[in-house]
Amino acid sequence: MKRNHYAAVVLFCLLSSVASIVHAQSETKTFSVGFGLQGGIPSSSTGYHFDGGLTVRLSYHAGPGFVTLSSGAVAWIPKSFEGSTTKASLQIPVLAGYKYVFAKPFFVMGEIGFSSFRVYYKDDNGDLAHSTFSGFTYAPTVGVTFHAFEAGIRYESTSLNGGSASNIGLRIAFNF
Repeated sequence: MKRNHYAAVVLFCLLSSVASIVHAQSETKTFSVGFGLQGGIPSSSTGYHFDGGLTVRLSYHAGPGFVTLSSGAVAWIPKSFEGSTTKASLQIPVLAGYKYVFAKPFFVMGEIGFSSFRVYYKDDNGDLAHSTFSGFTYAPTVGVTFHAFEAGIRYESTSLNGGSASNIGLRIAFNF
């Protein structure tokens, strides 16, 4: 577990150093990197209270918008139930999409891809264990961009075996 934390810190530092040489996203730039905080409220009856995490989005200017590739880590925090052994879950999405700027500063965006969920729980011995699930993910977004600042309201849903995990949330980002 500690090795994963160190790897995440190293990756963040590397991406930050690359981002420092890239300018803010604009229609005259070909490439940009954005770091975003996102949070939401699960809209499906999954037993989770809220979710939140950090995402990284690479954008390439194409036509009236941007082709995007996004990934990150999103923690899902469960509701408190008496006798429940479920702990937080971790979602790792990998999404590709297109961000269409239809009227400055407004945009719409559609993303599709794949998400992996790791659900943590206590096993019969009281030790921490996990199960992994994965599935197709889609996420439409409506938002605004002011120079390097971006805010969007998004709906995200992942099809999993026996159901889906979906949320309505907000992503606030800074584009370099």
